[in-house]
Amino acid sequence: MRASASLRRNSYRGSALPVTQQPSVASLRSLPSEKPEGSSLKNLETLVTENGVLEFPETDMEDDALQAAVQTMKRHKTITFEDIALSEGVKQSVYLDYLKWEIDTESAFLELPLTIVVLISFAMLAMNILHQEQLYTMETAIERDIIENANFAWSGHFGHKGILQVHSIADFWSWMRLGFLGLVVKPGWLYSEPAPDILGGPDMTSRPDMPTAWLFNGYERPAPVANEYLHYAKVISGIRMRQSVSGAGDFCVLPSLLDPALLSQWLAKPCFPSDLGLLSPEVHEAENFLGLQREEFLFPDLFTIQELTQQVLDMEDGCAYSNATGNACRCEWCSAGAQSLRPWIDEETSRVEISMVVYNAQYGSYTYVSVNFMFNRGGHIHSFIHCLSAFVNPFLRPGPELALTLVAATLWIGALLYALAAELTEIRGAIRNSNAGLRKALWEDYVGFYNMVDWSSIIVGSLAIGYYFQSRIAASAVNELLPSMIDASLKPDANYQSTVKEFFRAAEDMSKAKKDTELQLMFYPLIIMMRLFRSFEAQPRLALVSATLKTAAPDLGHFFMIFLCVYLCFVVSSLLFFGQDLESFSTMDRALHTSFLAMFGDWDWNAMTDVGMLRAAVWFWVFMVMMVLFMLNMLLAIIMDAYQMEKYKTSDATTLWQQILDMIERRRQYIRGERVRLTDVWKTFRRQYAGKEKAMLSSDQLLSVEYLVNTVTRMPEQQALRTMVHSLKRDDILTHGFMTEEQVNKHVEKTLGSMELKIKASLAAQGAATKAGTCKQSAVFTADCLVRIGRYWRMWSSSTTNWTSSTVCWRLETRNTTSTSAPMGSRTTKRAGCGSTTPSPPSPRSCSRTLCGASSASEPGRMSSNASRRSWRMACASLSNCWHKAWKPCRSCQMLWRAWTKKSDAC
Repeated sequence: MRASASLRRNSYRGSALPVTQQPSVASLRSLPSEKPEGSSLKNLETLVTENGVLEFPETDMEDDALQAAVQTMKRHKTITFEDIALSEGVKQSVYLDYLKWEIDTESAFLELPLTIVVLISFAMLAMNILHQEQLYTMETAIERDIIENANFAWSGHFGHKGILQVHSIADFWSWMRLGFLGLVVKPGWLYSEPAPDILGGPDMTSRPDMPTAWLFNGYERPAPVANEYLHYAKVISGIRMRQSVSGAGDFCVLPSLLDPALLSQWLAKPCFPSDLGLLSPEVHEAENFLGLQREEFLFPDLFTIQELTQQVLDMEDGCAYSNATGNACRCEWCSAGAQSLRPWIDEETSRVEISMVVYNAQYGSYTYVSVNFMFNRGGHIHSFIHCLSAFVNPFLRPGPELALTLVAATLWIGALLYALAAELTEIRGAIRNSNAGLRKALWEDYVGFYNMVDWSSIIVGSLAIGYYFQSRIAASAVNELLPSMIDASLKPDANYQSTVKEFFRAAEDMSKAKKDTELQLMFYPLIIMMRLFRSFEAQPRLALVSATLKTAAPDLGHFFMIFLCVYLCFVVSSLLFFGQDLESFSTMDRALHTSFLAMFGDWDWNAMTDVGMLRAAVWFWVFMVMMVLFMLNMLLAIIMDAYQMEKYKTSDATTLWQQILDMIERRRQYIRGERVRLTDVWKTFRRQYAGKEKAMLSSDQLLSVEYLVNTVTRMPEQQALRTMVHSLKRDDILTHGFMTEEQVNKHVEKTLGSMELKIKASLAAQGAATKAGTCKQSAVFTADCLVRIGRYWRMWSSSTTNWTSSTVCWRLETRNTTSTSAPMGSRTTKRAGCGSTTPSPPSPRSCSRTLCGASSASEPGRMSSNASRRSWRMACASLSNCWHKAWKPCRSCQMLWRAWTKKSDAC
């Protein structure tokens, strides 16, 4: 017969009595039993409760063996938490700890909607202010235009090389003069290229006198207008060129056995060490504006395209041609140097930056464009384009979008202030309730993981606001300089160059402030994620992820020690093996990242074969087998094992929707006066202890239902009992925890080992006993064995199956005799919890004859003898089937089973 699934063996702290979570019995019905035919045992009066629990009356029994068996089972009688609460009471520390936990849990659960609102409002605010999609559109258009259209090595109307093919100083000047300069400074409206002869037909070049500008409707001046770029943007301040240099010195690395003077004479020039350009440039290198010199400007507002081209040529040859022909040198740095003939780029150059500020009136944004060339000391030139954009004013938006942005900003800042006020209130309460100093009070009563998460969200949010205002101040500085820059562009004067330099410095500050703001905003959603996990822990099913990580934490800690060691070995080997041939493995950080990507299927096999097909295959196979097949699968197994355990714990937990409905129902009951709030109960005890929560939580005074009803105003007796029972359950869970399968196995193995010794001693002692004595001891021994097996099976099933067995021959659910289900005495019956169809037990008759008498069907309201036999037969069959399924491999259980059946048959 299937027992109640909620039965589980537990113990109350400080009590040796076993406890079950089964509710107490409200009423009992008397069920006297008859002596079965052919049995020497006397009649046994039994009581079967409404829950199907078998009870025995407190009367003297004529049969000593039966009385001894009943007394043995009574010693193992289970009681409920409700019995403990009614008879003994609950410690005040246990009860108040439960109240505090319930209040904190409900508070954290109620914070979940607020946290979600904070996340949504922050996301909407960030998206409406930053508008990353617009910035991406502008920056990508500029980068692609420079990469694809700034060409050199022309053949007719086609340039064969671009910025990625700049590999020498000569290539740089060709790209600058023939590609980039003509791309940015357009002399007129461009038309399509001529058609090849093979295609025939007319082309645009065959049409003479084509207009170089067009005055479209609404235009102030013909297009292309001065400084126009990509049709929709304008270059504000011209083009700035500057570079960083590495000074010459005695930095050459020479063999120590040779004469340095001879080698220096052989080299005939100094060395210029530099770490720039060793590998492909990164963003942070392009955002470094320090240490740049040799500044030159190209002003389209002041000079024509021919004059700008002449300036670039003077920079290339150091004004050598201009000096030879008697023309004015247009390179300021070249003419200002001590050496009149000195190119702008020489072997000291380590980085060249070509920058300009572009304004797009369609989106109202500035874009700082930086084209970088890194000259490494191996002789290669790396090119890198980087754009930094910021809006003139992010609040110049349409009405609905602006209203939505203001609402989101109000909600987010309000939530930030609310969190700050809540934390300050909690700090004040911790200090007020503590008798220790300020530091000790905060450390003992306040500091916790989620408090640190809350403060992190407050601090990071405040820093994000501060960085945003800093970026707006920097953008405002550019806005203030824009009118003077426009005036200087329309009417150039002697102060034009100083105005341009000031505008470039302001644009640099704006770009760096905008980048810092984006970086700071990036951290805030991660902090909000931690706050969400705090709210998730208040709901058992939502807390499944965090509970899984907590359960798996010890195993994960040990696993990652092994994982990191093995992974580091592969990273070092990849650095040594591929580093000289592949840039992605050339440094430690790059090898770490590339190896991590390889574990998840992202690798460049064609590049790896540069070291040799066979060599790369050997390393790759070993890496995949160890890291992917073994390590990652073991990591997944650890997590899934913990998840399975936590999933089992929460299988009967309340769902999110049910918890919400319960909270609503409790609110309605409070309004109707059917219950009081737990905060009111807590405040009542606080008033008794004058706000000293430590003394209140440390008291071991026993609380009773009557005490709570009389102390707490309007508290119903049912609620008082219910909260006391819940506090006992929580204390029992905290005391004993959840036994894993491994722990249950060890405990059962240890207990069965001691039972095996007792069985051997009992068998030896009963060898010379008489049949009557044997039958008496058999009854006692059988009852004890049944109780123990039932107890161990409940312990086992609580962690392995969904079926929980009750104590055999003590807690037995009876089936309604009028049921039309399959007969219990059939040879094959489907047993709940034991798996498939089960055979009849080896000796069901001896089990029922030993402990139970047949009930009489002559009196109304009593069980029939057939029903009684079927009940006991069902119990023995269930035990037998579960024995064959789960306990048969255990040698101790085999001896126990043989001893039991031998003694029962002897009766």
